[in-house]
Amino acid sequence: MKKYFQFNGTINGTTFLLRSLFSIVLSIPLFIVMIAFAAIVGFELLDTAGIDISEIQETGTFDQTELEEKIEEKFKDNPEELVSLVKNAFTPFWIIGIILTIIPVIWFGLATYYKRVSALFYENRLNVFFGLLIFEITSDIVIFKFDNWLDTVFMIGSILVFLFMLIKDSGIQAEDHEG
Repeated sequence: MKKYFQFNGTINGTTFLLRSLFSIVLSIPLFIVMIAFAAIVGFELLDTAGIDISEIQETGTFDQTELEEKIEEKFKDNPEELVSLVKNAFTPFWIIGIILTIIPVIWFGLATYYKRVSALFYENRLNVFFGLLIFEITSDIVIFKFDNWLDTVFMIGSILVFLFMLIKDSGIQAEDHEG
């Protein structure tokens, strides 16, 4: 188990794909924590707006328009109350829970990329790995911050880098990979 999280060894393209897919499985606890957090914030929002969930459950009917009107009416005069509600929901429990569930995903993903870069560019693996990290971080910032043609360019660039790492033959025999 330890070798999967270490930053040494090499992997082939198939293992790179499988490890990338396993990163999705590894992130399931993070999704569960985030959904639970969103549900609790949603229930707090409904409670603050004066909406009773048990009433909706008893009648079996749900009017989305009425719900939106009640929430808008409650926070129209004081939108800071909504921000305060979300801010107060970030307790140390949730912060620690989110951090503890995201660290293994990030660590495993970085180790996967490092092992594949080591297989493809053994002599310059550190330079290529940090260059790849800088590119991916820049790409994420551009995609989330700007809404123009650059986000498309960076998304296509990220896909091409992934495909290159997946398809490119490293010249190492499958049984000689150590990762």
